[in-house]
Amino acid sequence: MGFGKYGAQGVHGAMALATALDRRAFAGDHWKTPEEKHRRALLYLTRSAAGYRAMEDAGITVDARTLLAWLSQARAPSRDRQARLETAYQTLRRRNIAPALTRSLNAGGGTRIEIYPADEAEVEMCHRRVVPWRHKNIYRWNTIVAAWSVGDQMRLVAAWEDTICDLDSDWRKYEYVSHIGMPI
Repeated sequence: MGFGKYGAQGVHGAMALATALDRRAFAGDHWKTPEEKHRRALLYLTRSAAGYRAMEDAGITVDARTLLAWLSQARAPSRDRQARLETAYQTLRRRNIAPALTRSLNAGGGTRIEIYPADEAEVEMCHRRVVPWRHKNIYRWNTIVAAWSVGDQMRLVAAWEDTICDLDSDWRKYEYVSHIGMPI
């Protein structure tokens, strides 16, 4: 019995939680044009040694002349390098924001999330389950944010399963979800 066998649609709860954390972490990143987005990411990355390491880890190796041309907008990075810059930016941003995000989510007794079950609109009526959305207060975010910040999917899945296991017999219904809502 695999998820989606009868037509249900959704993602694993851990991946939905990572998406919700991304929405919260990158909430202020609204740029008008793709060029502005790449320039801001490049500025963020070139402000520290950690940024240069993140670019190297993403496979970006350029000389100082090319970097200056990108920063002055005399030249634009190729599409492949733009995608790598975005990856490096997100990786560094997650690492940098993780401590503050953990403090914010743990403050005041934790943060309440809303768990919306998998979409079963395409499932035949005889196989469809009635699963309401749930809310849950997560009191300790340390493990979840630590796994999210380094992109460790295995630890994030384990943290999600540990988090929702206390939903008693309903926990299996929320292993795959359509959306996780959390305050931004």
